[in-house]
Amino acid sequence: MGDLDLSGPAFHTDPYGELARLRGQDWYAGTAIGPAVLRYREVQALLSMRELRTPGADFLAAQGIADGPLVEVMRGFLLNADGAAHARVRRIVNRAFTTRRVNDFRASVVAVADDLLDAMAARRECDFVAAFAEPFALRVLYRFVGIPEDRAAQLQRWTSDVGLIFGFSVVEHRARIESALRDLQLFLDELLAERRAAPREDLLSALVAARDEDDLLTDAELRAMVVTLMSAGQGTVQHQLGNAMAAFLRHPDQWRLLATRPQLAAIAAEEVVRHSPSALLGVPRVAKVDVALNGLELPAGSCVLPVTGSANRDATVFDRPDVLDITRPRTAHLTFGGGIHFCLGAALARLELTEALPRLAARIREPHAAGPGTWLPPTEAVYGPLTLPIRYTSPDPGKTR
Repeated sequence: MGDLDLSGPAFHTDPYGELARLRGQDWYAGTAIGPAVLRYREVQALLSMRELRTPGADFLAAQGIADGPLVEVMRGFLLNADGAAHARVRRIVNRAFTTRRVNDFRASVVAVADDLLDAMAARRECDFVAAFAEPFALRVLYRFVGIPEDRAAQLQRWTSDVGLIFGFSVVEHRARIESALRDLQLFLDELLAERRAAPREDLLSALVAARDEDDLLTDAELRAMVVTLMSAGQGTVQHQLGNAMAAFLRHPDQWRLLATRPQLAAIAAEEVVRHSPSALLGVPRVAKVDVALNGLELPAGSCVLPVTGSANRDATVFDRPDVLDITRPRTAHLTFGGGIHFCLGAALARLELTEALPRLAARIREPHAAGPGTWLPPTEAVYGPLTLPIRYTSPDPGKTR
């Protein structure tokens, strides 16, 4: 068994290379917070084990934060609920976050993508993150949830700062996260009151109205759910799109293939999520009781890290796992998690990618790097480019819409 130094230069410079090196030695590696599980079958097993829970406030305690508003809000997130409490909230939320609601939103997703692509097509160079990935993810999410777009800049800053709570540098950013959280919660209280008084056709109104028999979501549960959607939903899609473009820049034949065969869009979406996920490390788990996996003992209270980004490149499951192949026969990747904590927003994320990628390929031809990009550290809750300069050509827009 090797050791994975999460703060070391090897992992930060080439995370997939370091994970591949260690995965070739054993199915898990040691880290400062517990074993990191690297191979597909073991990660898949861990994600479904009811004897494990997400760390919640323990994750903050491991970073030296044992009380205060960050601990309280972390305990309120659905991801960190367990047992009957989790089942109740998930059941209520599922009645609002339906597949039909997502599918009915397709035209709005297409409109946002085409509007941004009109501006991109008029140019020949841009920062892909600023020109498309960030505004696309933000505008789609706000329209779906029901957030006023005239507050976008302010809300984006708050949700981006709150999202830092899921990373490994919470102490460094504590004051920033707490300030954003206070402002965001005050805004949400006002917005929830408005939706109670005058419901609309959006997810926020559906969450306010969602019932489990005679049981409504509490105000605290509503706030926690919306904070989760806003802080996780925007960043994951933004960085997934950035990762997708970066992967296609390294596989230009696949970009050209998608442009000529847009019917591959759904497979392409699954492949970029497998190959270059924005959730590289996945969500740690804590053993509720003593657990054993393949001879590895996990005492109650210990932490284990199912590294889904590593599992997705396990050569025993995926042929040529480091190659982006949008014709790959579908094998279930683990990016959206598994078990009771399977990603609530997976259907919306898939819709966004399935609609955005073929439109991008049709209108942004022969993209190539126009300079070095800048990236988030792979230890953050999401991993992807902060900037990604590209050059490209674009055909007559009237022929591609």
